[in-house]
Amino acid sequence: MTAAKSQSRIAIVGAGFSGMAAAIRLLQAGQENIVIYEKADDVGGTWHHNRYPGLCCDTPAKAYVYSFEPTANWSSLYPKRDEIHDYCRFVAEKYGLIPRIRFGQEICRAEYDGSGHWQLETRQGLKDTADVVIMATGVLHHPYYPDITGMDTFAGATVHTACWDDDLDLSGKRVGVIGTGATAVQLVPAIVDQVGTLTVFQRSAQWISPSGNKNTPQERRDMLRRNPELMFDEYHRVMEKIETLVEGLRTMEDQFYRDLRDACQAHLETITDPELRRKMTPGYDPGCKRLIFADKFYPAIQKENADVVIDAIQQIEPAGIRTADGALHELDVLILATGYRMHDYMRPMGITGADGLALDHVWEKGAFAHRGMTVPGFPNMFMLVGPNSPLTNYPVIAVAEIQMEYLMQLIQPVLDGRYASVCATPAATEKFNKDLVEATANTVWTTGCDSYYINDAGIPNVWPWSIDEFKASMQAPELSEYLYERPAGLSAEVTVQKQLQTGTTGLRERG
Repeated sequence: MTAAKSQSRIAIVGAGFSGMAAAIRLLQAGQENIVIYEKADDVGGTWHHNRYPGLCCDTPAKAYVYSFEPTANWSSLYPKRDEIHDYCRFVAEKYGLIPRIRFGQEICRAEYDGSGHWQLETRQGLKDTADVVIMATGVLHHPYYPDITGMDTFAGATVHTACWDDDLDLSGKRVGVIGTGATAVQLVPAIVDQVGTLTVFQRSAQWISPSGNKNTPQERRDMLRRNPELMFDEYHRVMEKIETLVEGLRTMEDQFYRDLRDACQAHLETITDPELRRKMTPGYDPGCKRLIFADKFYPAIQKENADVVIDAIQQIEPAGIRTADGALHELDVLILATGYRMHDYMRPMGITGADGLALDHVWEKGAFAHRGMTVPGFPNMFMLVGPNSPLTNYPVIAVAEIQMEYLMQLIQPVLDGRYASVCATPAATEKFNKDLVEATANTVWTTGCDSYYINDAGIPNVWPWSIDEFKASMQAPELSEYLYERPAGLSAEVTVQKQLQTGTTGLRERG
């Protein structure tokens, strides 16, 4: 007699978009024994933690939703932080997730006990046992602090944009911003008129495409609420445009990419000062780094109280930043718009797999996973939006939904009690990652920029094929790529699916 699938305990780590997608899909499949561990006191992940001035999403609002839950509650083409967080809360409440979330509980240890179970422990001392663990920690939750000499000697206020201080007063202050990525591009226009002087320290220039952002009239929003089908239609229409964008960036071949490159160049030429325009001109192709969409950054840095410094930072002193040319830039406030440690994933969580295998050891030369979701030696542990998932300008919500459909098929035999565990085989993982490296060589991400896409092994940690190929690869698991283990004492006659009756299945009996 197999165990009832409701007895399978599933622990989800993270209550951001990916974690909520996982929980909703599991509930739809009848899985009730679900717990979500969230280190914060609310849902939303990065949209809960981040609240710096000017924060919004650079994905169009109509596509930054779950495919099954579009909304008309967007006040502009690109969604603002507060509206995104409100949407997360709305979804969590509508789908009954709040009672299943353990807020303020950060998983610090996850250990596989060898019998199909994971022993979990939170930093706050709570312990749990789960049959399946889904890591939905995302990549935007560990702020990156640059290693600059004298950082702790600065006499003024220092703040990272990911840990914004709501009480920070910038009025009339001499403010320095380190970084010109997507965060700085949003922050600078929001504060330039408030500060006394604004000095932006740039390591490398970014390609910025005009966003065409505009407010959505209330009557339009009301009309969409009255016509839900239209909201679904618009979701799919915008997603098609995004897929065209991602494909154009990846291949750099079609007319769409040439038009995009021309638009970026034309936008750059709105900087009237030739010297400033030179500073802001990237030395690589658009798309090598994540393409930024913004209208207000170039006008902001051309204001009289703004300056862009491209000399390398030599050190930080009590009075400000000294650059390699010897100049001291005196500051009252230092803002670090330096992004995140993108390749940490669920670390620094201590994760131990089968036979005492430590994930830190496995990933010491760079994070990897089979199809972005599983690591050999770590049975019944899965990631959403893990290494080599589509992480360019494609919506992370859509990635999580697609991966969950694949994952549901993969773990169903475990949830049914027919098998104790499932894990990717080393051979399949090695082949997948070899194919990734070969495919990446022909993409924009290897054209010469220093990008956060590049992992510790020097390889772009992104999906190198088309979005259509990603969707096709997620239609159904190729079972020969996985090892299923039977519970001790279960008859060897049990099969997973009819497909397992032929070919190499990777199944192994335990006990």
